[in-house]
Amino acid sequence: MKSKRYDGTELRRVLAGMVTDRVVCARIASQWKDGGLFDSDWANLVGSWCIKYLTKYDQPPNGQLRTIYEQWARKSEVDESVAKGLEKFLGFVSGEWASVDPPSSDYILDLAKLYFNRVRAGQVIELANEQLEENRPDEALGLMNRANRVELGTGSLIKPAQEYDPWQQAFDTDRQRPLIEYPDGLGRFFGNVFARDSLVSLMGPDKSGKSFWVLDIVYRALKSRCRVAYFEVGDLLQDEALLRLGMRATRRPLEPGQLKFPTKITKSQEEEGVKATVEVEWEDRVFKTGLTSSEAYKAFRRMCRNRDMLRLSCHSNSTISIDGVQSILHDWEREEWVPDVVAIDYADILAPPHGIRETLDQTDETWKRMRRMSQDMHCLVVTASQSNAAAYTAKDNTLGRKHFSGRKTKLAHVNAMIGINCSEADKKLGVMRLNWVVRRNAQFSEQNAVTVAGCLGVANVAMKSLF
Repeated sequence: MKSKRYDGTELRRVLAGMVTDRVVCARIASQWKDGGLFDSDWANLVGSWCIKYLTKYDQPPNGQLRTIYEQWARKSEVDESVAKGLEKFLGFVSGEWASVDPPSSDYILDLAKLYFNRVRAGQVIELANEQLEENRPDEALGLMNRANRVELGTGSLIKPAQEYDPWQQAFDTDRQRPLIEYPDGLGRFFGNVFARDSLVSLMGPDKSGKSFWVLDIVYRALKSRCRVAYFEVGDLLQDEALLRLGMRATRRPLEPGQLKFPTKITKSQEEEGVKATVEVEWEDRVFKTGLTSSEAYKAFRRMCRNRDMLRLSCHSNSTISIDGVQSILHDWEREEWVPDVVAIDYADILAPPHGIRETLDQTDETWKRMRRMSQDMHCLVVTASQSNAAAYTAKDNTLGRKHFSGRKTKLAHVNAMIGINCSEADKKLGVMRLNWVVRRNAQFSEQNAVTVAGCLGVANVAMKSLF
């Protein structure tokens, strides 16, 4: 087989996954054939090293790869093109790949499936063409009919009674760990809801703080070293989004003045005939100067560790659809930038998908495509949704499943819908209450809410919480 160019993006990503990720290496090992799966001699050589190392030590070689290479080079006559490919790849793994948090195992496996099947199809077509040139059409058709696909990633065949690796993958606690974690009451309330492959939405009436909550999730995802794609699709302008991010990063307001910061939130003991009440302690903080662009930029850059962790894309109301969002993400993917979290503020003001006329069908299709995005890209998708008019007179001032707007199937597409509740009594106290409207794979009660206090003057909606 001819050796192809060694600097292909997909090749390097898949091979780096084999070198560093046990799940990726084990799943590809189950499909490995003599001669390899790559369209490069040196890549197939490295792939075979990975599989041998995994078989012996039950882990990929990772930091041992250069040692393996040096031992091999001492014993073998090294072809110049192979050596060149190996050296460049070793530099990539120890440089570019090591300097960023790599994409998820599932994403790499999906990429590997497409890449390996393209290579295999090319090989079969090449051999079939050789048979056609020799006037052997039956042999050419036989080659094409006997060709097997590489089964990896989403939609791949597994044999649960014969393969252990899928079981190990399913029970891997690291894969189940949420991408975003909150402290105190919010941490206990949210649990592992902000996990990969999930679609999570906030729901609330007008001016209930939906955009602040989306931004809070964006910020905490960045603090957790996640790559975040943040789409403002009409609720905030670019300047407004950057101002809020700057305030959040510096914990300072735009203008000089005095703000109240919550320092403690408690709940009184419930007595017979008397409901427990929430109490919040506040601290006055005086800011003598406002926030400057330089201060905001430096603080945010420092928080992102000088890396390309956040990409902000702002659009006017109803000018971009979910397909447009997906197209932008594919463009970034070609730059080797794959998000862990996609935040869309917010879904209800996206443009309708092309070719669908009925308004309710447009809503349903948008939410279905957001859900598919979370599955195909193996990322967390976070958005928000407007509640209906009945939410303003909700019983106990708590949102429920009947308070959706548009089509109710959006509740079926999400992994979780979180209600934002802020009655007049809550506003006087300076708090919000979050509750579960729906949540998949977990027990919940609409009445069991977490109480949260923050300071919108510094764009921090969740400083203290009680659950």
